[in-house]
Amino acid sequence: MTFELTKSLIEDIIFSMEDQDGEFALDASQGCVISLDSMLQSEIEELDENDSLYSLPLWTSNDGFEIMEDFAESVRIPKVRSELEQVLSNGRGVFRNYKNLLNKYPHIEKQFHTFKEKKMRAVVLDWYNSLRESWGLEKLNQDFDDYDDLIQQDFEFIPYNQTKDYDCILAEAKKIAEEIKEDFTGEAAKAIAHFWLRRFELESGDSKQLPFLGIVARTTAEDFAGLLLFSDCSSFAKKVVALTAIFVNQNFRGLGIARELFSRGISYLKSSGIQSIIIADSALPDFLEPLIARCGFEKKGSFYVLEKADI
Repeated sequence: MTFELTKSLIEDIIFSMEDQDGEFALDASQGCVISLDSMLQSEIEELDENDSLYSLPLWTSNDGFEIMEDFAESVRIPKVRSELEQVLSNGRGVFRNYKNLLNKYPHIEKQFHTFKEKKMRAVVLDWYNSLRESWGLEKLNQDFDDYDDLIQQDFEFIPYNQTKDYDCILAEAKKIAEEIKEDFTGEAAKAIAHFWLRRFELESGDSKQLPFLGIVARTTAEDFAGLLLFSDCSSFAKKVVALTAIFVNQNFRGLGIARELFSRGISYLKSSGIQSIIIADSALPDFLEPLIARCGFEKKGSFYVLEKADI
């Protein structure tokens, strides 16, 4: 007997797969997961004889541990990744300790649950496609990845406000400068951090008077998460802006905030009448080059340019 794999059914299957204490199966006649623990043996046999009963995908604690390992490797924040890997290497109480550590980083925790759910949905889909093959049906290609984006739920993206945001942005920029120092030694570390701030015009006392346009990302609790900032060039080139700074708070990296900042920033600049966006090669981290290429920027010499027709 065939059945349709719906989003709600996937959720029920995953929930039951993780319950290591009970025995469950899918009743195709009802299109739902049932507990075999509460059924008589004769009832189970009847369903089985009618081809209505299907065993759920096999899922063990080893599978759960493997997901935790894979997720730890994917975390881009070195401090958090190191802590997760340390928990995994300790052995005893690993599942509880892993959960407790994630509780310290709410946004990383949400990222883990999304990662885990996607992996488990893939297992369910493989299982369902095996059944479809036995029914003589084609496999499904959909991945049911229609859950709300965590970024949309947990972050707000608002236009940069010079009066409200400047002091916070300057403080965050100085934190980034301290991070930069860790990659160098001695006087060179100080000089490079100083150059980073000066390059973004954020160390000068006059910078507070400079005209900026941009987008600030904050959590729903108003914590700073990231910034995309452009300098207004209207004094010598009307309707043109140049990238001043792009950075994401260390606690929120790896969530796609930089991508969202660029997407929203370009739309915001377009609505503000901007016709050209310029990014100096030296102002752009290497890992962002693929992102701005997808946004339509074209490299010309040592600059990336997005013209009016592409904005």
